Amino acid sequence: MQSPLARVILCVLSGYILILLVMSAHDWIEREYPSPSNAPRNTARIQHPFHHKQAKMALKRFLELPQSERDKVKANLTENLLTMEQWLRKLDQADPSVICLGELHEETTRNFLAQSFFGKYSADVLMLEASGETLGGIMNRMNAGRRYFPLLEADILNVIRSAMARNPEMVIYGIEETRRQEKEQRGQSGSRDRSIARNFWHVYQPGQRHVILFGALHCACVANWLYDNLRSQAPISLRERMLNVRVLGEHQNGPLEAFVFFLDEIGIVTKTFVIPDTAAMPPLVGELFQALARDSFNTFHTLVVFRS
Repeated sequence: MQSPLARVILCVLSGYILILLVMSAHDWIEREYPSPSNAPRNTARIQHPFHHKQAKMALKRFLELPQSERDKVKANLTENLLTMEQWLRKLDQADPSVICLGELHEETTRNFLAQSFFGKYSADVLMLEASGETLGGIMNRMNAGRRYFPLLEADILNVIRSAMARNPEMVIYGIEETRRQEKEQRGQSGSRDRSIARNFWHVYQPGQRHVILFGALHCACVANWLYDNLRSQAPISLRERMLNVRVLGEHQNGPLEAFVFFLDEIGIVTKTFVIPDTAAMPPLVGELFQALARDSFNTFHTLVVFRS
């Protein structure tokens, strides 16, 4: 027969075990059934005051130009800024084999991509920043009817549903570096992106349209990153059909916000717009917005800007 002390100790231990079980169940539910953030959206026109100073300086310099020069710059900008619909038509005509789509992992970006890109562009192969195991879990959740599940902290299910609705035959791969690859190359500079590139070639399908959705730096044309690896390894015929695209919200990047403000102020009022060939931008723009030129114009062939 248990003593009173033993019964007390047993009750206390049972209580602790119950608390641990409840906490573990709560953590599992939060991991398995996450919800998008309900934080209020910032709708302020200026969200990067430091870069806004640059916008005002650029505007001042532009207004000091002779009228003929201002007209020339505006005409060039107007010619090089397309609507999303115009760009998608050109993209269909160009029919690139590989598009590296560089994003910020945010809900606004994924919502935009699901509605305005994947819902309107027919890809044959979609490659995600996930391991095969992670992707398998995501697909199982989607097939079970889940409406929301994040990959890298932003919903991926809506992107997949939109892409598959556009092309039901589309194939999806996770080409993230595997744990085995990570162990084999630990400590080697640029090893992760080399591993991802190898995983890409392992599932590459000639003659098909491939879209790689990864963090922006991986898709930048910068030494040792994914897109640079792919271009250097591809035959010339394929290299000419590869495209890297940066997707940014107007407030996700200070230099971009400054540029959008400048466009609005000089009378080129746009909604969502695309710069299909960043190299064709007026030299003055690169001079006035050097940070944007360095991070986007000089490292991405195309820049897509979505606006709220």
